[in-house]
Amino acid sequence: MNGEEELAALLDMEFGIRFIRATPIDKGWLNVKWKIDTDQGPLFAKYYHPDRYKLHARPDRKAAIERTLELQNGLHAAGVACPRVRTTDDRRLMVTPSGMHVAFMDWVEGGTVQAGSMNDNQLNSLGQSTGRMHAWLSHVPPLSKPAWEPDRTAYLMEWEGNRNTAAAAGDEIVLDWLDRSRVIVEAADFGEFAASRQGWLHWDLWVDNILLGDRKVAGIVDFDRMTMAYPEIDVARAILSGALQEDGGLRIDGVRAFMDGYRKHAAASGELLVRAIRMLYLIESIWWLRAEVRVESELRELLARFLRELRWIEEHWRELPGLLERV
Repeated sequence: MNGEEELAALLDMEFGIRFIRATPIDKGWLNVKWKIDTDQGPLFAKYYHPDRYKLHARPDRKAAIERTLELQNGLHAAGVACPRVRTTDDRRLMVTPSGMHVAFMDWVEGGTVQAGSMNDNQLNSLGQSTGRMHAWLSHVPPLSKPAWEPDRTAYLMEWEGNRNTAAAAGDEIVLDWLDRSRVIVEAADFGEFAASRQGWLHWDLWVDNILLGDRKVAGIVDFDRMTMAYPEIDVARAILSGALQEDGGLRIDGVRAFMDGYRKHAAASGELLVRAIRMLYLIESIWWLRAEVRVESELRELLARFLRELRWIEEHWRELPGLLERV
């Protein structure tokens, strides 16, 4: 059987749904996705690529994906704009005879937009969806420890490894990036993060994972990275992705629209937003400011956008309170 034949057989066996056709979707790093037309309407199918997830060798990762799919269904049932995952015998992650791990979800009509180009109505709707998501997730039992915590010593250890790799590669561009990031992190007040609440979050709330209509969110997708850390990270990620324009300016009206929507379902001060953006910098500068990313073709296309966001945070680090605390 080829991939489409396996999908057709799986849909029939697990759900009694008749496959009509599959249309590939070119989105996602090392994943294969399809829009599947069936006798019961369109579905979305996602194949979890073994080179990225290694589910065959890592049962803990398979269990984690099952858990995030279960939480996604809980969010859908609670009215959060996200697709329902098809379930049978309490399983959401299906396996084909050849070993493909696949999840099937309801199809969501909507489109993505260029980073930084969401309008105020879309940002307000995204704020409402994010606040509602965080409110529901606040009742989910926590993990034994968060997936990440702000830690200067740990950051600088990873930074040193990134610098050694860049130096060995002779990558002067990355070395310059790293010099700037070290200045920021060494001067940062890590005590401000003591006020941050731990809890479950989406963790990857940027424009490619937000399906939109003209005025509102049609669906938040791709919950694969959902884990427990600090929900405010989602706030910073969504705002920068939606409201930081390509010319480098942050649309404060857009930020306000998001926060107004968020506060309808969850508490959020201006101080939280400042902390969240600084926290996001600690996470993303370690990942993106690496020589390996500059040579990885799948990631290089995204690098320019995330560099723009990181540079904006660096340039506005000290003035963030004056810029955002009254929003």
